[in-house]
Amino acid sequence: MDSEAAHPDNASMAVDTSPRGSISAVGALPLAERRIAAIESSVAGFAGLAPAGPLDRAVCAESFEEFATAFTDPLNPQAGPFLPGAKLAHAVRGFFRNGGRVCWIARVAGTPGTTTVADHVGPDSGLRRLAVLDDPTVIALPDAHAVATGSEGVKTIQRELVASCERVVGRVALIDPPPGLDPAGVLAWRTMSHIDSPAAAVYYPWIEAIEPTGVATVTIPACGHVAGLWARVDSRAGLHRAPTAEALLAADGAALPLTGAQQHHLNRAGINCLRSWPGPELRAWGACTLSTDPELRYLHRQRIVGHLAASIAQGTRWAADAPDDPRLYESLRAAVTAFLNGAWRKGALLGDTAAQAFYVRSDAELQEAGPRSQAEVVVEIGLAVRRPGDFRVLRISHRPPEAA
Repeated sequence: MDSEAAHPDNASMAVDTSPRGSISAVGALPLAERRIAAIESSVAGFAGLAPAGPLDRAVCAESFEEFATAFTDPLNPQAGPFLPGAKLAHAVRGFFRNGGRVCWIARVAGTPGTTTVADHVGPDSGLRRLAVLDDPTVIALPDAHAVATGSEGVKTIQRELVASCERVVGRVALIDPPPGLDPAGVLAWRTMSHIDSPAAAVYYPWIEAIEPTGVATVTIPACGHVAGLWARVDSRAGLHRAPTAEALLAADGAALPLTGAQQHHLNRAGINCLRSWPGPELRAWGACTLSTDPELRYLHRQRIVGHLAASIAQGTRWAADAPDDPRLYESLRAAVTAFLNGAWRKGALLGDTAAQAFYVRSDAELQEAGPRSQAEVVVEIGLAVRRPGDFRVLRISHRPPEAA
C-alpha cells in the first residue's frame, strides 16, 4: 500500500543510525537468521543536585539504595543522598517507589541557588553525560528551578533538555513547570515557554512527599514519580497503553487541588494534571505531549512509534556491513516484518490484519522515492497507531562508517 501518497496528512520521520556506527557481520548470524529485540522502554535519566558523588560520569542504579550508596556524603551519612533544597533524591525515590526499575543519575555541580545554566546543560554538564548514553528513554532535570539565574536560566535549561531528547529517537523530556503556579499561571508559563515538541511532556502541579525524617512534607516536582508510573504501566500493559487515570504512589497529595473544569482547560493546552479524583488517591490525568500538532499530541503514540523505530534501528545495524545484494534486503524485510508482527499481536499497532497494522519496504520498492547513497541501506516502515491503515511513515537508513 502506498504511504505518503495515500495518506498525505501522515507524519514521517527519518532515522539515520550512521553516527553510532554499525555492527560487523563477520562471524555473526547468517542474514536469514537475523532477529530484532525490543529495547528497554522505561529507563530514566536524572540530572540534579546531590551532597556527594561523581561529577565526571553518570551512574546506573537499579534501586534507591544503589543511588544512595553513590551519592551520600560520607561526612554526613545520616542525611543520605538528600541535600537541603535539592529535588534529585526525591525524584529518584519517587521513580523507584512508583515502579521504575533502572535509571541513570548524573550529579550537577553546585547547590540550590548557586548552580548555573552551564552546570546543567553545558559541555561538561549532567545533561550531556546523560545525552551520550543509549539507554535512557525519558530524561528529567528535577533541580532545574534551583538555578541561580532564575526563570530565564530555567527556560534555557528546559529548551536544551527538549532539544537533546529530540536528537534521540524514542526519548522524551519530562518538563517541570515552576512551583507555586495557579492554573492561570501555568497556562501563561506554557505559552511563554515556547516549547512545541512531541519529545516533551509536562505534569502539573508539584506534589507533596514525606521528608526522609518522616515528620514533615516537602513540595517537589512530579517528574520522578511520573517516570516511575510510566515504567509501571509499560510493564503491566505495554507502552502503547496511555498512562492516564493511574495512581501516583508515594505522594502525599498535590500541592494545589484542581477542579474538573481546570483539568479540562489544562489538558486541552497539553498539560497533564495530577488530581485526587475519584477518591483520595492522587492520579495522573492526561497523556499529552507538548506538541501543538494534533498528529503528534498523544504521548503513548509518540512513545510506541519511537520505541519501535529505535528497536529496529538498533536491531538492524548489521546491515551497514552486509553485502549489498538481494539477500540483504530479503533479510531486512523478514526481520523487520517479524518484529512488527509481534508488536501488532501484542496490541501495539492497530488493525484486524497485519496489512492494516504496518508495512515494510526496502531496496527496489524505494527507488521511486528519490536518490540515495550507493552505500546506504534504507528500510521504510508504516505504523498504524491512530487507526487501521492510517500509517505513520519512518525511513531508517544505515551507512558503513567510511560512508557516514
